Amino acid sequence: MLQKILITIMLVLITKNVMAEIVSDCKNTDDMVEAVSDCENTDDIVKMNSCAEKTYLIAKKELNDKIENIKSQDDVDYRSKRLLDKAQKSWRGFRWNYCTFVTVAVEGEVGHSFQKFDCLGRVTKQQIENLQEYIEGLDV
Repeated sequence: MLQKILITIMLVLITKNVMAEIVSDCKNTDDMVEAVSDCENTDDIVKMNSCAEKTYLIAKKELNDKIENIKSQDDVDYRSKRLLDKAQKSWRGFRWNYCTFVTVAVEGEVGHSFQKFDCLGRVTKQQIENLQEYIEGLDV
């Protein structure tokens, strides 16, 4: 058991260092997308963890851009902007709790980081789609 914990801690630290280097090298989302492009068909768990985290970070940036886009529209009033902020804050809590829930069975295992970031990325992409539907309703 202690061995699994130590391996997991080492993988997390390695992944964090790799991610810090990749993110600092990537000046924009296009650079990050290019960095993720070599993630297809890998079975290296460290690379899988890194790829899942990069994919999540890309989705998170896209979501933040989408929110800023909505808030910058002239036909979105002050109250709607505040409600969007409130909704997003609640949604972020939901996203974290949901992904913790669906990955609790693999906590402490080598693949936990991958599964957690994969979930965070997928749920974030779903929220992007939800907000896109809202934007399309604005006729912007």
